[in-house]
Formats: sequence, structure tokens, C-alpha cells
Amino acid sequence: MIDRWRGGLVALLVLLIGHIVTALEVPLDRTYHKHHHNTLTVLPQPPTITHTSPKDFIIDPRENIVIHCEAKGKPLPSFSWTRNGTHFSVDQDPKVIMKPHSGTLVIDISGGEKAEAYEGVYQCAAHNQLGTALSHRITIRQSRSPLWSKERFSPVLVQKGQSLVLPCRPPAGLPPPIVFWMDNNFQRLPQSPRVSQGLNGDLFFSNVQMEDSRSNYICYARFPHTQTIQQKQPISVHVLDLDSLNDTMADYFNDTDWFSGRWPTPVVAWTKRSSEIPSARASLLNFNKTLRITEISEADAGEYHCRASNPHGSVQHTFRVTVRAAPYWISAPKNLILAPLETGAISCLAGGNPKPSIQWSINGLPVQGVFV
Repeated sequence: MIDRWRGGLVALLVLLIGHIVTALEVPLDRTYHKHHHNTLTVLPQPPTITHTSPKDFIIDPRENIVIHCEAKGKPLPSFSWTRNGTHFSVDQDPKVIMKPHSGTLVIDISGGEKAEAYEGVYQCAAHNQLGTALSHRITIRQSRSPLWSKERFSPVLVQKGQSLVLPCRPPAGLPPPIVFWMDNNFQRLPQSPRVSQGLNGDLFFSNVQMEDSRSNYICYARFPHTQTIQQKQPISVHVLDLDSLNDTMADYFNDTDWFSGRWPTPVVAWTKRSSEIPSARASLLNFNKTLRITEISEADAGEYHCRASNPHGSVQHTFRVTVRAAPYWISAPKNLILAPLETGAISCLAGGNPKPSIQWSINGLPVQGVFV
């Protein structure tokens, strides 16, 4: 959905699709009996997962790996794990321990073991005599900060008033790095409606001015998980003022394939076809070049127009937005406590785009046949 203009403008509609998924909570029912000690009796309860690591878990390769799994139940549950769909035998790996009275795994990689050897999709199961509870699947991936490829840049010659894009193209890390531009004195380059960094890390000039001439435009990439910073080779920019050149040089540069000028700096405005942009949830960032809408809904789908204008004219780009939503509960399953021979019904109604499929399992095993 990110489009680049020749004029150096970048626009993006950021769709933040949020949804809350709640676990099926089995309460610990307490029954009071009047007897000489007035003690509290807790009825047996199947397990309930209470805490796990996030679904997408990026690990630091310099630290031990800790994969959390906690559960409650009566009696207290025991725990087991699968990795990539098969049983993960904790006892067979001396580097892996499971914490007492817990399902949390600790993988010791301090002896030089490769963290990437433990990448994969993990799932925790908590068991007791009344049933089994499964955690969500946890994808373990090692953070990575690959080196920047070696590059050499020729000086960039650009005519005053023309547009310019300085590429960054940082290495693809995990998670993606934070990108910023500085000079060789580690001073951040000033940005404005005329000069700004795009969401892809490139530095855009709507129109270059003489003060943009410098030999030290440097793109930096910071990798937060590994706490490292890498830099691209410096880029040198020389801005030419044709009015100050002699006739021979001016004719040469006039015959060169330059970008069309963007002076004065365009003003950016956003509209939506057939409806209004939701002002309560919308914000403009990056000198109006980025439109962000939070708490997105299906009503936000449609055509958005970004128009850049200056006294010499205007240009418009259209974004066609389709809203996709991960599955979310419309009617989440609720707990049932039934006496023998009673009949119960569990409702499970979910929404999403595309429409989600619904599957049932009992104690972690798929339901076979139609008997519910």
C-alpha cells in the first residue's frame, strides 16, 4: 500500500487491526462443608492456561531462552510440550529444563549452543485427570542483524529546485531495524515538509536547495534486540545552480534527464471518496505525508486520495483500501457446570475477514463426527 511519487512524497494508510482473544477460563469452584474444622473443600477442576509467552517470540541469541507456560487446576496439572507438531522430549536434552510446578522451559545456550537450533513452533499442554488445556502456538525465532552490503556511491549531482531520493535499503533484520539519517558527527539531519524520511527509510527531497550540498548523508540502522547500530556508506550530494554556470555547462545540464521540479514545496491533503475520513481516529504524520487510522473497521474500506499542490498545479494518487480482520469473538464459549444427565450447549461464534472456519477439540484432540 506504500507508493512513491517522483516528487519524493510517501503516503501510507496504516491499518491497525486490533482484536482481543480471551481464554476459556474454568473457575475453581469452592464448596463449603460444615464440619468440626470448618475447612474449605475445592472441587476437582480441569486445567486452565493462565500465562504463556507471546505467539511471535523473538529471542536474543546471547541469552538463555525462556518459554513461559503456567496453568491452574485441581489437582495441579502436569505439563508437556510439542515442537513443530511432534512431542518435545525435555528429558532427552540436557540443555533444557522445566521449572518445578510449572510448564515454563529454560534452554541454556551459555555453553556456545546456537539459539537458532531451538527455533520452531512450540505448544504447551497442561494435563490432569479431568482434561487437557492447550496454549496457543508460540513461534520462536532468533533476532538477526545482518551486515550491510558493501556499496560505493558516486557523488550525486542535482540541479537546484529538483526532487531527489537518497536510498537507504537497510538489511532485513528480525525484527526490522529502526532507520534514521545522520551526518558523520552523529548529528541527526533536520527534516521538514521539504526534506523528510519515508517509511521505507529513504530520504526524500521535494526540492533541493544549495544548503543541501554535503558529503556525509549517512543512513543508520539500529537493531534493538541485539543493541547494535550499522551504517551505510556516506552519500555525497552536490547541488548545482544553473544560473551561476557558464553557457556551455548550463546547456549540458539542461539536456540531461532531470526530474521535474517541485518548487515551492507542495502542500499535501487527504480525502476519502463518498465519505469523510474519521477525524477522531485519524492523524497526519511526517508533515502530512502519512495518514494513520486507528481502531479500523469495515466502514474504513474504500478509496483514499492524497493530493499534493503548489502554485504550479497538483497531482493526486488513489489508494484502494480493503479491510482484513483476524478472527475475533462475536460470542465466545462460556463455561458450563453440569450435573450428571443434564444437557448443555456451548456457543462459538466468530467474525473476521475473510470469514474464519471454526473447529472444535476436546482435551486437545479434534472432535470427530457430529455428536455435540
